[in-house]
Amino acid sequence: MLAKQEKHSRTRIRWLAMAHLQEGREYHEVATFLCIKVGTVKLWLRKFKADGLNGLQESPRSGAKRKLDPSQETIFKEAVVSLQEKREGGRITGHDIQQLLKEQFKVKCSLSSVYNMLSRLNLVWITVRSKHPKQSQITQDDFKKNSRKMQ
Repeated sequence: MLAKQEKHSRTRIRWLAMAHLQEGREYHEVATFLCIKVGTVKLWLRKFKADGLNGLQESPRSGAKRKLDPSQETIFKEAVVSLQEKREGGRITGHDIQQLLKEQFKVKCSLSSVYNMLSRLNLVWITVRSKHPKQSQITQDDFKKNSRKMQ
């Protein structure tokens, strides 16, 4: 059966509905079985008759409009990398990037949108604990040599 091979769940359900109709089941039986409305089954059947199995394929969805257009995204990516390189100690935060978007690109967005944008641009990194800007390796080594060990 074709429905078993289909990866997209919505398309698979539509194909199952057509298989049930082909077996002679009524519209309301198919709708009840798949927990959908009878009108939806009839709509799918019309699409199937018009375009075959391709008429039942899931169409691409637009989703939310992007905050930056593709030409601005490359500039934004460079600005984020530059902001991190200028940073002395620690990593930039989502709030820092939010501020960058607001000041340089005149874009106001939530933190989740910032993180989604960073992920899409492959700018998500996980690192070890950051170092304090005033940290001194010499002072730490001296402390380790001169401190008493606890028993």
